[in-house]
Amino acid sequence: MALTFAAFRELHASKWRVYAYVHTGDRDAAARISEETFDQLAALWPHVLRQRSADSYAWSLLKERVDGWLTGRGRGTALATAAFHGTGGGDPLPPAGECARRFARLERRIGLYAALARLPERQSDALVLTCLIGYSVGQVAGLLGTEEASVRSHIGHAKRRLASVLEARNPVRGNPCRPAMPSTVMSSKPS
Repeated sequence: MALTFAAFRELHASKWRVYAYVHTGDRDAAARISEETFDQLAALWPHVLRQRSADSYAWSLLKERVDGWLTGRGRGTALATAAFHGTGGGDPLPPAGECARRFARLERRIGLYAALARLPERQSDALVLTCLIGYSVGQVAGLLGTEEASVRSHIGHAKRRLASVLEARNPVRGNPCRPAMPSTVMSSKPS
């Protein structure tokens, strides 16, 4: 059983730290939450393996620890500020034009993460686990204790809801996927 736990831990450890960090915004707390969860799982490992889904059971313990940390500090998830987590605060300042581009990109990300934080829990988890953390749909299904089709459905609903919210905040005229026609083509008259 020790080898099974070691493999389980190796598969999930870095991703669980990222998940805890995205929600706490605190690297030390994320590492501590992840380690405490794995310590608890190691102590309960035979019991964990008897569960219908060991992945789902273990995931629920991690979520409880993250929620407990947030509740104990009277805080909500830091997901809305996750756009700042990877901005490289210690990097030297880029050239002015690049600064403006980075700021615009950061501004869009902040809106995205804030909208993501307001999704229903299952939709948010499915999207965060696949898109931010890198789990496959099958792995997320195991963690959430559901079918892959349900995870795909949660992701689809989440993406549609995010698109709707973000479109309402920043309406884009026309089809952003199609390049605009040059003005010379638009102003020319048929002969």
